[in-house]
Amino acid sequence: MRPFLVLALFALLAAPAAAQQQPIDTTPTIAADGQGTATLTPDVADFSAGVERVAPTSRGARNATNRRIDAVLKAVKAGGVADADIRTVGLTIQRERVGKRKRVRYRAQQTIVIHVRAVAGLAPLIDAVASAGADSIGDPEFGFADPSLGRTLATRAALADARRRADDAAAVAGLRITGVRSVDLDPSGDSGFSDSSGASGGAQKSPGNTPTTVLPGTQDFVESVRVVYTAAPAV
Repeated sequence: MRPFLVLALFALLAAPAAAQQQPIDTTPTIAADGQGTATLTPDVADFSAGVERVAPTSRGARNATNRRIDAVLKAVKAGGVADADIRTVGLTIQRERVGKRKRVRYRAQQTIVIHVRAVAGLAPLIDAVASAGADSIGDPEFGFADPSLGRTLATRAALADARRRADDAAAVAGLRITGVRSVDLDPSGDSGFSDSSGASGGAQKSPGNTPTTVLPGTQDFVESVRVVYTAAPAV
């Protein structure tokens, strides 16, 4: 048999034996679940404003609606809202027949949504839109300029909770934590972003010159983690 064939055969036979001789990792490990919560106040909001006008002709209804929505837009922009933060979400013109004689009339409607980047300015902006002649103003929907901030802070709290539990368990077992083997940021498989409470505020339009009060409330973010730590005997 040729020498190189002998060497190749020897290598094939030796490989499984070498694999079987790999040392077994006997490093102690401690797995700990942690849970963390972060509570934040929303810093952005969206609300809708609508205008509706009725006239005997389509042009009359459209012109009346356009004039009023233009006044609303001027009030919104005077409040510091950029064009990019104003979106048309509704624009309809309907032909109707009313009364016993089935007279024809036209109903024109326009609705916009305003994105407010500073919640502190939301209430004055709602008052300005109402004063400009909006026929309807929708409930504010609150949110966050950085939508991941709440989850990030809650995850940090969960990691700290897992470490506290692991340190305590290690001390009881006569061990000390030496490192981290793995981290699972979503052990439950739940892809929900947060548990919210009091996240939706409300706008209350009061009679006279009393300013509108808007309460954004707070939102709770809850996250869970599972961490596997390496350990060693306590010195």
